[in-house]
Amino acid sequence: MFQNNPLLSQLKQQIRDSKQQVEGIVRSSDKAFGFLDCDKKSYFIPPLAMKKVMHGDKIKALIEVVGDKEQAEPEELIEPMLTRFIARVRFNKENKLQVIVDHPLIKQPIGANVNKSIKEELQEGDWVVATLKTHPLRDDRFFFAQIQAFICQGNDDFAPWWVTLARHEQSRYPVQGLASYQMIDEYERADLTALDFVTIDSETTKDMDDALYIEPILDDAQQIGWRLVVAIADPTAYIPLDSSIEREAKQRCFTNYLPGFNIPMLPAELSDELCSLLPNEVRAALVCYIETDLSGELSTKPRFVCAYVKSKAKLVYEHISDYLEGNATSWQPDNEQISQQIHWLHQFTQTRIEWRKQHSLLFKEQPDYSFILAESGKVAEIQATHRRIANQIVEESMIIANICAAQYLDEITKCGIFNTHIGFDRRYLENVQKFLLANLGNENNQQDLEGRYSVDNLVTLDGYCQMRRDLETVEGNYLELRLRRFLTFAEFKSALAPHFGLGLTGYATWTSPIRKYSDMVNHRLIKASLHNQSYEKPEEDVLARLQEARRQNRLVERDIADWLYCRYLLDKVEQKPMFKAEIVDIMRAGLRVQLIENGAQMFIPMSQIHPNKEEVLANLEELALYIKGEMTYKIGDLIDVRLTEVKEETRSIIGEVIH
Repeated sequence: MFQNNPLLSQLKQQIRDSKQQVEGIVRSSDKAFGFLDCDKKSYFIPPLAMKKVMHGDKIKALIEVVGDKEQAEPEELIEPMLTRFIARVRFNKENKLQVIVDHPLIKQPIGANVNKSIKEELQEGDWVVATLKTHPLRDDRFFFAQIQAFICQGNDDFAPWWVTLARHEQSRYPVQGLASYQMIDEYERADLTALDFVTIDSETTKDMDDALYIEPILDDAQQIGWRLVVAIADPTAYIPLDSSIEREAKQRCFTNYLPGFNIPMLPAELSDELCSLLPNEVRAALVCYIETDLSGELSTKPRFVCAYVKSKAKLVYEHISDYLEGNATSWQPDNEQISQQIHWLHQFTQTRIEWRKQHSLLFKEQPDYSFILAESGKVAEIQATHRRIANQIVEESMIIANICAAQYLDEITKCGIFNTHIGFDRRYLENVQKFLLANLGNENNQQDLEGRYSVDNLVTLDGYCQMRRDLETVEGNYLELRLRRFLTFAEFKSALAPHFGLGLTGYATWTSPIRKYSDMVNHRLIKASLHNQSYEKPEEDVLARLQEARRQNRLVERDIADWLYCRYLLDKVEQKPMFKAEIVDIMRAGLRVQLIENGAQMFIPMSQIHPNKEEVLANLEELALYIKGEMTYKIGDLIDVRLTEVKEETRSIIGEVIH
């Protein structure tokens, strides 16, 4: 009799209107209850109400007071946590299909059905892509999903790769090539096949896109400088703008360098064969002539030409480094010409390193970690490799070549794809200034530093570089890691702008067109200008896609690595091995560290750092941990840790501090 009573409905509405309404994000707990995190406050969500929502949902809720406790009653869905998601197949006791979301804080099974396009017979534990179809707050029903795509079987050793690529909507398949390729460039090319070009790469590299030749510049038999000739593979000579290969490259943007193997941006027959600068093979190339004085300063404008080149040797990083560093090695150059090239490139590299020390910024030395895989996909070992002299030879040659490309594009074509970085986020400049004065200043130099670290100076390239050089005089990297939190991200722009991170007035990459779409674009611009052909400024959507693809690739690489680290360390937990580690983050819940030996990231819960949590304070502004009022740990510190647990399902490595 009360079901359709208008007075009762009006009373309910009045009660509802009298309650406080809030918006927030649902946060699950290890128990059946949860919390609604609003701007300045969190509200308890009781277990029954949690059945209507999921961790990460953005909702509106009514606040009720039960006893002396405020709690949230979910009212309206603003934005669901799940739309498209990765999950594992499960069958319940009634053999009904369900999916388990691949997320550490979403544990409830979701009923599901299968899209008719899926041909595989799903088994317990299989990995799939699903979409959420119904939500209790939106459809007045239960959670329900539809499986849209099969990823791989649950026991597939390559699941870390296939699942992660599916999560980020990236293809695991190479680009489809053509039956044959024809050169579409119609202009003549200079014949530079007589020059003693060499490539320097890893032993297993197939897609070799840069070759180097160098000679001293003489005046009356006296050396006055260096002439470096950089030859870069020219895939755009074979790729029409309206081709499927071009469209794929424009979407992928980069070769995807994954732990263990790569997914190339271009078809293998282009990247590894027709365009690769293989030894003793004539190849089309875009070539830049670069001249410097003996101090490494550019002495003339760069000159670009389209040419044919022939690499005289495929050199290997380790061989060249051992050879130049005087380590015992059986490897020797094939002939005197190759030996001479190696030594001249070495001398030029040392000159350019010194030039960059004075005029720009050098990279911080960090090891690279490589996963060595068995054929099954299991991690056999993890190697830490450091940049040696051969790596620096290639690095310095590519940097100066990209500086030259930026100058040329800015002056001649007035556009291009430039790599830029503006340094500190303008919103935090006053914080940066205060931090620098507090940590680098003293009574004797305070007045001088107020000018040096003024906001107006820090936004200039010279001011930023000077500040970075000041930091290099301070022992340890705590200050640099603190300041890193105030930096912006690098961006792609169509006009010249400084790159503060490199300390350069301009930088435009063109040296990896086999691996980067931006370099293909710059190749086309340079070639068009050389032959008086029309060209257009790169469109904003191309720059945006490059930015997004770079972000996605980094996430993919990180996520796969996290998974592989868990698999690698899982069977070592019983031994509780000890590691030297660097603190990379400080949170209220504990420390995040990176293991020096293999690069894995480990979480140290606060309970494993100090037994009394009341005596511990995590200062998130200082990125430091205080125990009993004293700074005990800070970001950048090296500490000893012990492995205690690995949770592969959440890709978590957990440890404890060895005091």
